[in-house]
Amino acid sequence: MKTMLTVLALFILTTFATSQVTVSTAYNYNSADSFQTALGSIRGVGYDADLMGDGVSAIAATNYNLGGVVHVFAAVGNDSIELKWTSPVPPPPAGGSTPRYVAFGDLDNDGLKEVIYQSNENGFLIYEWDGVPGSWNFGTTPSQIIDGTYFPAVSGYTEEFEILDIDGDGTNELITSMNPASSANDGFFVVSAVGEWATDDPGFSGFTVEFQALRPDYGDYGLGGSPMGMFSAQLDGVGNREAIMHNWNFKNVTVLRATGADTYEMADNTNGKQNYFLTGEDDDVALFGGIACDVNGDGREEAFLPTYNQSGNHVGEIHMIHYADGQSVSEIDSTNVTVIDASEFFTSSSFGYGFGDIDKDGNVNVYTSGAYGTNVVSLEFQGGDLTDSTNWLVEVLYAGEPTILDAITYKDSLGVLDTIKTVNTGFVSKLYGQYTDFDKDGLEDIILPYQSVGDSITVTNSVWNEDSVKFIDTSYKIVNPKRWSLRIIEGTKSTALEGKDVTVITPDDYKLNQNYPNPFNPTTNIEFYLPIKKNITLTIYNAMGQKVKTLVNGLMGKGNHTIQWDATNESGVKVATGMYIYELRFGNFKQSKRMMLVK
Repeated sequence: MKTMLTVLALFILTTFATSQVTVSTAYNYNSADSFQTALGSIRGVGYDADLMGDGVSAIAATNYNLGGVVHVFAAVGNDSIELKWTSPVPPPPAGGSTPRYVAFGDLDNDGLKEVIYQSNENGFLIYEWDGVPGSWNFGTTPSQIIDGTYFPAVSGYTEEFEILDIDGDGTNELITSMNPASSANDGFFVVSAVGEWATDDPGFSGFTVEFQALRPDYGDYGLGGSPMGMFSAQLDGVGNREAIMHNWNFKNVTVLRATGADTYEMADNTNGKQNYFLTGEDDDVALFGGIACDVNGDGREEAFLPTYNQSGNHVGEIHMIHYADGQSVSEIDSTNVTVIDASEFFTSSSFGYGFGDIDKDGNVNVYTSGAYGTNVVSLEFQGGDLTDSTNWLVEVLYAGEPTILDAITYKDSLGVLDTIKTVNTGFVSKLYGQYTDFDKDGLEDIILPYQSVGDSITVTNSVWNEDSVKFIDTSYKIVNPKRWSLRIIEGTKSTALEGKDVTVITPDDYKLNQNYPNPFNPTTNIEFYLPIKKNITLTIYNAMGQKVKTLVNGLMGKGNHTIQWDATNESGVKVATGMYIYELRFGNFKQSKRMMLVK
């Protein structure tokens, strides 16, 4: 079975700010492979431009398979991405369509990055890097778990969270919403670490819940709906960042202020301006939460929330929350909200969010995502009064790929042939774009995870039957050749079309062949294939698992290699007749086979 994952590079012309946007990578998962199939629907991705201090970019992708795991990929050249680490299968029951979000962070403030995500019935799982340069080792068990000791319930899901020092005390906090099975336990939380942990070792660490707002206790803040997001914003331009709390209750928002170390204040509820329903009497929501950035350079950030269009009355509306100079963030009303209308392009909901300057014109682009036709839409502030929606240029940055299909119908009407193709409506979920340059080529990238891309295409032959006076249909399914679940689009000033093949490398792309001859005496050849230049080890073990000899330990080039073993140990002494195991280790993965020495 071919397991090399071809990543298609398509370069497309666009009218977007007179620049060009390219689809530089697209992850084509293999429906016959469980690992690849599970990545056919990615809810969210995390990104770090320099995860281990060596300049190598990393992407973390969520995966609902096996109860919910996370995969970490690294850039390994200008045309390849390699799977480096997969989190262990979480303790049951897990599942519940989690994880939905993943982030890199340093919650225990020890200088070592972690992979952090929420798992149904478990809580937040934290895997810390071991600190060894280039190891990509985040462990085989969680370094720590923020579990039911700290949350009233750990069932359900979290759509969005953030790791940052929100209260200015010099240590990082986790800010998050939690949407468990019981509404009574719905809430928003700020959690910090006590002590430090290590890879596979919690040590004597723990956590402190610095703040919580549970649904039953804050009805006057509009928190009577499912918590959907909690994200930070520097709304007033001074002091600590604020946190915007958002829940599914007429797209409700309220602002939490960090007024000091471990000290937080909800908005002032004495004047009725402690919260605001962004969609009025229509029960819509920003399904994945929101994001903040400073679009006009005044030192105050604006917050942006897309609209999951439950009511049908707010198609394409992106709500921007903003504050004037000197205005108190302890209240919010209609004067703090501007609607940016993208209904010209959106026919249904918008989902993800990001920001950057992909066209390099000096203006901030706010990104949001949707289904085919609106995979990525840009909102670009043109200057002037940012609360005037006419000062925003709204454009489709990337419509999506029209050749990803759900169905093909071949219609034969008395010899008149027609072909009808139905484009797949898979949508871009939680995109990542924050002036991102994944491949370090000086061009901005946006990472696009996809959901609802099918693994097959329904083909129907519809033939007119004169006897029955109707069309007779016969249908069958074929493999979808474009089962894309992860793409990267890249901005460029070039006016020419370019193309390149990019591959996503998994452990299956490393090949360890059976030795020959086998059985053997006195020598045998061991062949293996490396998809990229790689530090590897090739080691011989006896049947008891004891190391006999290391044949290779170092950097080897891409391609086929043959190494001969002369049946000696590290000291050059001939070994005894029997079975031996040879093991190829590459990064955090390995392959092994058996061979027989006879005399």
